[in-house]
Amino acid sequence: MYMTLNSLSSKKNTIAFSTALVATILILLVFSIPILGLPALGDLLFPGNGLWTVPGEPESQLLYIDGMDDEVTVIRDEWGIPHIYASTDNDLFFSQGYLHAQDRYFQMDLIRRQVRGQLAEVLGEYALEQDKLSLAMGMEYWAKKTDEVIRANYSEFVEPLEKYVEGINYYLATHKNNLPVEYQLLGFEPKPWTTVDTLCLVQEMARQLSWNYNDLYRYSNLAGLGNDKYLELFNPFLPYQIPIVPNCSSYPSSPIFSSSGDSPSASNLKASVDWLIKGIEGIDSEKKLIESKLTQGSNNWVAHGSKTTTGKPILCNDMHLAWILPGVWYEQHLVSQEIPDEGTNYNSYGFAIPGMPLIAVGHNNYVAWGFTNTGYDVMDWYYYNEKNSTHYLYEGDYEPFETRDYTIKVYGGEDVQFTVRETKEGPVLTDFLNDRIPSDLKQSDTIFAAQWMGNDIYLNLLAGQDFNRATDREDFNEASRYWDTLAQNIVYADVDGNIAIRPTGRVPIRDDSNIPSWHLGNGSIPYNGSNGEGKWIDEVPFNQLPNSLNPSQGYLASANQIAVGPEYNFSKYFLQNEYANGYRARRINELLNTTDNITIDKMKEIQLDINSSVAKAFIPTLLDVIEYTYGTSIPEGLNQAYNVLKDWKYVMDKDMAAPTIYRKWRDFFYDLTFDDDIDYYNLSRGPQLVMLEYLMNNQTSHWFNNISTGTPIQMTRNQTMLLAFNNTIDWLENVYSTDDPTKWTWGTLHKVKFSHLSGLNILSVGPLPGSGEGYTVNPAGAYIDEDGGVAQGGASERLIVDLSDMGNSISVIPSGESGHPHLKHYTDQLTELFLKGKYHRQYFDYTASNFPSIESILIFKPTGGGF
Repeated sequence: MYMTLNSLSSKKNTIAFSTALVATILILLVFSIPILGLPALGDLLFPGNGLWTVPGEPESQLLYIDGMDDEVTVIRDEWGIPHIYASTDNDLFFSQGYLHAQDRYFQMDLIRRQVRGQLAEVLGEYALEQDKLSLAMGMEYWAKKTDEVIRANYSEFVEPLEKYVEGINYYLATHKNNLPVEYQLLGFEPKPWTTVDTLCLVQEMARQLSWNYNDLYRYSNLAGLGNDKYLELFNPFLPYQIPIVPNCSSYPSSPIFSSSGDSPSASNLKASVDWLIKGIEGIDSEKKLIESKLTQGSNNWVAHGSKTTTGKPILCNDMHLAWILPGVWYEQHLVSQEIPDEGTNYNSYGFAIPGMPLIAVGHNNYVAWGFTNTGYDVMDWYYYNEKNSTHYLYEGDYEPFETRDYTIKVYGGEDVQFTVRETKEGPVLTDFLNDRIPSDLKQSDTIFAAQWMGNDIYLNLLAGQDFNRATDREDFNEASRYWDTLAQNIVYADVDGNIAIRPTGRVPIRDDSNIPSWHLGNGSIPYNGSNGEGKWIDEVPFNQLPNSLNPSQGYLASANQIAVGPEYNFSKYFLQNEYANGYRARRINELLNTTDNITIDKMKEIQLDINSSVAKAFIPTLLDVIEYTYGTSIPEGLNQAYNVLKDWKYVMDKDMAAPTIYRKWRDFFYDLTFDDDIDYYNLSRGPQLVMLEYLMNNQTSHWFNNISTGTPIQMTRNQTMLLAFNNTIDWLENVYSTDDPTKWTWGTLHKVKFSHLSGLNILSVGPLPGSGEGYTVNPAGAYIDEDGGVAQGGASERLIVDLSDMGNSISVIPSGESGHPHLKHYTDQLTELFLKGKYHRQYFDYTASNFPSIESILIFKPTGGGF
């Protein structure tokens, strides 16, 4: 067998390289000159210095490795998914690191550089501002601190983590002449990986899902509208919500928050807040982060055995993140036979993050779990009066800043010295934005700092280790205590028949005893740090966080909606200032509540559902208004579009016209209602869409009035809806160049795209006509204008776990296993499965000796000695 493997490993990758060469020539046609400091692309064509040495398809191979405990077999199935069969945990993690580096190292490296403020080192001055922001955020700083704590207090995890890193670096050391093409394009070589780099990736996930500027936007709205009007639209308890945790408290049908009647009077503070937002939005990564929040979300749910055909739970998860190539997730099967009688072995399948060991989301032999983001408010903004560069005002005295000093290397330029100043609450985030903020609009003595739960020690990887090894609910609950940053709604099921959900993570308790009467408290808007407002004085105890086990309704579901009703928030702890509209949750609850005898196929239908709860909430009222206004004499110009909507069942199908009419009408209705009230020019944000649904109950609400003219014009709901409908028809006739509404197909305007990290279209997939919208269970949210709209985020994985037979579980990712654009597993799952609504089997219940679908076999054998 080994001779066969060795002969296979000697096969050259000529065909793969020829394919890559064609792709590169196409790139050269577009980029014929160096850009952003990239090397001349023609150099890539020379053998030994470019594409002739990029990685080829993984082939069957035998490797002898110093320091391994025993033989390890890695089988790749037909999708290139590695199934690792090891005898010890250390060998397992070494192998996982090796494979992550083999398939995804450039992706790992790029994220590592962003977190650690090292992009300018390879991209030049273009990335300098991004590096300063990343360093100021403190992500690298706290990754280093966490590494120290883990080494000092959790020694049992240190060796597996280091073995994972050794596996990465072994691959790099033995493949210096087979670098991914991106390194050739950028003209630099990868540095070795470290345990701190792995911890930095945890920080990046936390940044994407919990770092935000919501407090600043809320203050801008509050200062512009005044408290009473603000709370009509931006109530902390949105209507029509179905909380994640049932039976914890009731939920009202209308907003209940009362106002003091006072409003902010510091207009100069609003100017500073607005220009801080403007400066932040000028940084590419932050602009993308802010935009992603508008459609970001995830789904998970679990049905109890009483509602399934098997009598055991079925668990589902699809986390919604950016559609990028290579994808966010790396699908993998991890098996270790070490001490099986003590329950410390691994046999877990699911999705890993390249650069991090373990399975992040998935299942083992006993339990399954999945995530959605909680939206817990774990970040506050503070403003201070600055005395000078070394001191700031704090509770009547001038306190010295603490500082962190950095040297930022800049490709093609001189090193840049950068100092981060720290207040008692957190790092100052305005020091590097001064050039963006006009001097006449920025208060010279006002600075802003942020306090974030990510700026502390975090032990999420320890939680992940024990998730992978859990055998029952008790094990999993204990592991959840280590889930610090990146608060998640963790859905759970086990082979014993239990289902559960726990919105878990560290949540601060704030001291609001000295805030002014107009301040809303609960970390909702910036605090006056100089006055000592909003100090974090404690955290919500783990045992006091809402959770549910085996509820009477027979299922649990989360889609980023509110975790629990206001009774909990007022009587115990305040958890969320921001959460989803609730439309995805509404649809998921509707389907699960009305369905019994659930199967895997039924769960597929739910994950792929493109029925719009928003359209179901709005369109019947629009049709009623049209009928009430015109009776049987609807004008011909409106009647055709009316008939298209009347026969529609709210399915956002790309080949249908009704979704187009609905979506543009919804946009016009929203804009006509709120644009004259919300100061978008000064960076305020509009209310959640569900508030417009609530306002439809009041036909004469003042929000329908047009106050943009010199003399306000009284408008009713019906008038606003009809004006929006007329505007919609005019707009669509112009965009589609036809007055036939049946030609206004949704997929003509609404596209989906899966973009390479570099942004190069030649390495991307799409734009393609797309079904769904941002609020469907299967989401694809996009802003729609005359040029259409492109959704670039949605389900980043799909997982369905059958607790009656783990081998019956299925999954898919919207990319492929490989990060190398010229290889066949770069987009195979995307194009052959994901875009067609298909899944693949996991081969979970097979061993190395009876695996049914082998593409290649990699064997590691020990040679003795140390690594």
